[in-house]
Amino acid sequence: MKMKKYPFQKVADHFKRSEEYRTRKGIIHDKEDPLMIEFIHSHASSGDRILEVGGGSGAFLDLVLENTKIKEAYNLELVYEAYKKQVNEKICLMGGNALDIPFKESSFDWVVVKNLLHHLVGRTRRESKAFAKRAVGELARVTKGGGYLLILDQYNKHRFFSSVIFYLTLLFSTFSVGFKSFGWGKNVIVSFLAPDETRKFLTKTGNLEIVLSRENRLDVSKKYKYTFLMSNIGRLVVITRKRKEIQS
Repeated sequence: MKMKKYPFQKVADHFKRSEEYRTRKGIIHDKEDPLMIEFIHSHASSGDRILEVGGGSGAFLDLVLENTKIKEAYNLELVYEAYKKQVNEKICLMGGNALDIPFKESSFDWVVVKNLLHHLVGRTRRESKAFAKRAVGELARVTKGGGYLLILDQYNKHRFFSSVIFYLTLLFSTFSVGFKSFGWGKNVIVSFLAPDETRKFLTKTGNLEIVLSRENRLDVSKKYKYTFLMSNIGRLVVITRKRKEIQS
């Protein structure tokens, strides 16, 4: 599948130009990162390989290499030219996207994606959800049987307001308008999923079973509460295990 120039190009431009994302290191999400690192630490073996899709500076993979038995890490980045200097030189940086991962089936023991699904935006809300579903299928495809797929993504439990936010950010980006007070830059387009939508994509794709699911609701400021657009948001961690195929 070839990625359409718009609105994907807008999203790519946002991350390409952000100095913050290029220099990130250490724990970014204070509850979710330690949870995932501890799980990997408890279940990984020394010969395991890990892939993060959209890993930016390599901050999370750096934590994996420093705190687990894993020694082989790959970062697949859409705007890889912006992240050539990874925070850990042992990380192998490659160019590519979540809709068409350039690895063979069952290539990795661990696959991670953080805060990426809501950025896989199309021309409509339906197309955006189709992209998220396709990405989950690709992530599952490159995960080995018996391996793990870890997803961290920001959610919005109000589906109607998620649709409103999507079309607002799409409209604003068309005219290069941003609202910094809401964290919406002129190239930011987002399509948030509800937690049950993400879990449904996982359980219906790629022979995955959920072994851990945790929602951390975020405390929001009055401006979010009063607009209702983002009054019930948070971060969702879902860890799944890919079932091994039974040999006939």
